[in-house]
Amino acid sequence: MSKTPKKRKRTKPATIEQIEAASLRGEDTSQYFGEAKRMPPREVQKMEKRDNIVKLNVDLTEEFLRELDEIALFLNISRQAVMKTYLKEGVDRHFLAKQARRMG
Repeated sequence: MSKTPKKRKRTKPATIEQIEAASLRGEDTSQYFGEAKRMPPREVQKMEKRDNIVKLNVDLTEEFLRELDEIALFLNISRQAVMKTYLKEGVDRHFLAKQARRMG
């Protein structure tokens, strides 16, 4: 007696709005994304060398790294991208506040 694979019901693809709504409700939306759309592992990513880039070491607590990793996982971006984004946002906010103090 051979088992035949069960046929899956063909469903209409979800719209971005439906996926967003499900995500906002806290539902798992991973079924809508195939493996090809995920970020490659860190060791596969290629680094480009640029003349205007300076590498530096930063000491962070493990708890802070866990928080950054949680944000990175949620946004499906690298930890470094999270750090750069939030750091740039903070620097921009600093200079906007400085400019507002001069004008006001």
